[in-house]
Amino acid sequence: MKNILILTDFSENSWNSITYVLALSENRNCNFYLLNGVNSYENEFEDQSSNQLLLVKNKNEKDSKKEFAKLKDKINNFPLKGNHKFFPIIAETNIIDAARAQIIEKKINLVVIGTNGMLSNGKQNNISPIAEDIITKLKSSILVVPFEARFNGMKEIAFPTDYTNFSEGKLLQNLTYVISYYQCSTRFVYMAKNSAELDKEQQWNKEAIHDYFLDLPHSFHNEINENFELSIENFIKKSNIDLIVMSAKNLNLFEQILFRPKIKNIKYYFKTPFLVLHQFNY
Repeated sequence: MKNILILTDFSENSWNSITYVLALSENRNCNFYLLNGVNSYENEFEDQSSNQLLLVKNKNEKDSKKEFAKLKDKINNFPLKGNHKFFPIIAETNIIDAARAQIIEKKINLVVIGTNGMLSNGKQNNISPIAEDIITKLKSSILVVPFEARFNGMKEIAFPTDYTNFSEGKLLQNLTYVISYYQCSTRFVYMAKNSAELDKEQQWNKEAIHDYFLDLPHSFHNEINENFELSIENFIKKSNIDLIVMSAKNLNLFEQILFRPKIKNIKYYFKTPFLVLHQFNY
C-alpha cells in the first residue's frame, strides 16, 4: 500500500477513515493522496445529507484549501502520523472521474472511503449510490471504513465466497503481505441459502484457494441462511472478524451483504471495514 488515495469531504466520517488507514499503515512509508472533488450526486440526497456517504462537498477551491490546511494540522498532531507523505488534491470534476484519473496517474494501490452506515429509503436500508459506484466503477482495491470502525490490530479476516470465481486465490495475492505482516488468519466463508454441497467447479475452486494459501493460516467455513447479511453478521460475531474482504466480481453477494441488505440495523455495517478487491488494478 505505497500509494493510497483517500476521498475526503473533511467530515468526521472522512477523518475516521484517515485515522483508521494511518493505524493500519503504521511502520510503513506511504504516499497519501487526499482527494476533494465535486459530488455529482449531491442534489439527489438533499433530504438525507446527514446519513449519506459523505465524500466530496466542494464549495470552491478557496474553501477546500482552508479545509486542507486544517486537515494537515490534524494529521500532524495525530500520534500515528508515521513517516508518510501527504498530498492534497482539489478536483473540479465528478468524484468518480477524478478518482479514476488519480488511480492511473499516481498508480494508486488502495482507495479509502468513509461511511456513516446505511441510508434509509423508508422501506429498507441501502448503501449510498455514490459508494456503490465507487466500488463497482473504480478498478482498484477499495477500503470502506464505517464511522464506528476502530483499528485494534488485524487478526481475523473473513472472505465471503460462493466458490464460483476461479481466480479468487490469485485475487488475494495483494493481500498476502497484510496477512504475513499481521500474522492473521483468513476465514473463507461459503455463503449459500439452502445447502453446503458444492458442485465440481466450486470444489475445484475451493481446492485452488487452499493450494494458494497452503503456507498461510486459513480455514474454510459454511454459513447457510436465506439472509446472507445474517450469515456474515453471525460469523463476524463468533469469529471476532477485523476485516471483510470480497471480490468485486461477486455481485450476487454484494447485492445482499453490502448494496441492498433487507435487514435493518445490522451491526457490521457500522463497525466492520470492507476491503473490495478488483481483478485488475492500474
